[in-house]
Amino acid sequence: MGTALLAARHAPSQGDRPVVLTAATAPVGLRAALDRAQTSLADPLREALRTLPAAKKRFQVGLPQGDQLLLSVRVQASDTSFRQASARVLGWRGSSIQALLLPSSVGATSLAEPLPVSFPETAVVDWTLLRAGGREEGNYVGRHLDAVQHLERLPLR
Repeated sequence: MGTALLAARHAPSQGDRPVVLTAATAPVGLRAALDRAQTSLADPLREALRTLPAAKKRFQVGLPQGDQLLLSVRVQASDTSFRQASARVLGWRGSSIQALLLPSSVGATSLAEPLPVSFPETAVVDWTLLRAGGREEGNYVGRHLDAVQHLERLPLR
């Protein structure tokens, strides 16, 4: 499973473009965290990656007006941590994806506006097709993480 990490060498506010790194070439301090994330998300990640080729094909054929394809990638937050981020797909040729990395509402180092990025298909962790009417498809990892958070907030008896 070729998960990759979207990592910026410098803070995006300095004008540098993010650089995509595979899990194998990620900084040593991130490798253990990436491995733990891979293990804890194995089932939803497997389903997201299994269905990704169909989502890719739908995008390449052309989505209806107002629909958007979002891909989840991992963005380096520090030398030893990362966060999951969404990127709105603009183009997808072969295994290369051009997208806008969307701002995160979490954390002080969040991007203020979408940032153009390119990354390999192996960087994708999850995908979500947002319909113009508000319906969503995919989002396997996202729904799993939401369910885990919900369960963690339930009071113990």
